[in-house]
Amino acid sequence: MTTTQELTGKVRELIGQMSPLGETEASSQQRLIEDLGYDSVSFLELALAIESEFDIFAVDEEQAANLVTVGDIETLVVTLSDAG
Repeated sequence: MTTTQELTGKVRELIGQMSPLGETEASSQQRLIEDLGYDSVSFLELALAIESEFDIFAVDEEQAANLVTVGDIETLVVTLSDAG
């Protein structure tokens, strides 16, 4: 079983690897758009990668609209992983 710490670490790693500004070490406080350079297309690519990597169901539009920071995505992945 994967721990919360392991999950959040994997989320940060994936987000950092896929950053449109170039591979970086992402932190929970970083903002996806302002700090890491994500736009609508790269965000969609990230969402698909997260769904595939963590074997979770598609995130609905309301949830996606509330994802501003890396930490927001970490929380969502942990929540959806626990629900699954």
